[in-house]
Amino acid sequence: MNSRTSSEQGELDRRCGPGSAAARDGQRLRILFVVDSPYPTLGGAEIQARLLAGELRRMGHDIRVLAPRRLPGQAQRERVDGVEVFRLGHPRWKGLGALILNVRYAAWLLRHQHRIDVIHIHMMHNLAGAAGWLKPWLRVPVMVKISGAAEFRGGILDPDLRNKAKHRLLDRGARRLQAYQCISRETVGMVESAAYPSERLRLIPNAVDVARFAFPQRRFDSASTVLFIGRHAPVKALDVLLQAWARLQRAPQARLILAGEGPQTPMLRQMAQQLGIAESVEFPGTIDDVAPLLRRADIYVQPSHQEGLSNAVLEAMSASLPIVASRISGNEDLIDDGQTGLLVAPGDPQALAQAIGRLMESSALRSDLGLAAARKVEARYGLPTVIDSLLRTYRGLMR
Repeated sequence: MNSRTSSEQGELDRRCGPGSAAARDGQRLRILFVVDSPYPTLGGAEIQARLLAGELRRMGHDIRVLAPRRLPGQAQRERVDGVEVFRLGHPRWKGLGALILNVRYAAWLLRHQHRIDVIHIHMMHNLAGAAGWLKPWLRVPVMVKISGAAEFRGGILDPDLRNKAKHRLLDRGARRLQAYQCISRETVGMVESAAYPSERLRLIPNAVDVARFAFPQRRFDSASTVLFIGRHAPVKALDVLLQAWARLQRAPQARLILAGEGPQTPMLRQMAQQLGIAESVEFPGTIDDVAPLLRRADIYVQPSHQEGLSNAVLEAMSASLPIVASRISGNEDLIDDGQTGLLVAPGDPQALAQAIGRLMESSALRSDLGLAAARKVEARYGLPTVIDSLLRTYRGLMR
């Protein structure tokens, strides 16, 4: 992780830290969210954009969402949670399709910019680079969110791709934007190492609707259900979790729930069979409303090899669940080892099994970690706190 002196970190916190009530000065802002993927879907960036858009609308701001039209049957224009969504159609041809999308995107922004005060792009990908190249003609400030894995593995900030013409072009455009939202301290360090100007970085984490996931009557006397929610993809290290589950000494009624779907789902089902644990592992598929699952669970596990700032972990912490997570990037921002959860080395099934077993054996530890996690999330990652930081940043960019 990037090291930083106390004075440097103080300056970063002054620019980027939690907002205050003074940020809400009564001015109604006209905000455009740009999502570089189908909207709404269950991806992390899309979930965050939808959560923030709904809250900003509730507060009286004029919020719109612009996204590509990539799913069959999606309307070109509709309302989602009361927020107006515009979708740009484009052919699904590799290369040429992206170029046509960028042209239509540029035309839309230039045509509608007089109705916008600030643009917030929710992933530093194709549309972020295109917005940067528009800056000579775009009179609206633009901030882009940098989550982590998507940008640094195969994206604009991937150091292995910096010599490819397409990535150089997008990177040059992205460097023209006014601000970069980094959702974790690790992301700040990685963006700084890519030589982006530090004065434009804003440390603003993902938000969570604490009220939705708070279960004040949670009981900690049981430890029979362990939960993971997310994509079944290699970066999530669910094969490591299955290996850890196979090593655990656990009660016959204990269950591991792997909610979600992805390219590894068939392999994970087969692996559970091969390890002899299939009867204790559930695959409920994609879940639209995860609150009932969080209420049912006793322990939450996030074994990923890389994360930005996991929505699933934030929601589990809000639900007062004790967390076991790999010691990586955003997990370290969220979890204080031994205080709000347990951190283990990534890719180590034995260490993961030991941490889960430790929680299973101690109701007192589960209670202490779960309640402390809920308090931390409410104080630092609650929706009002993050919205305040965003509004203060928007207004600073407008000035």
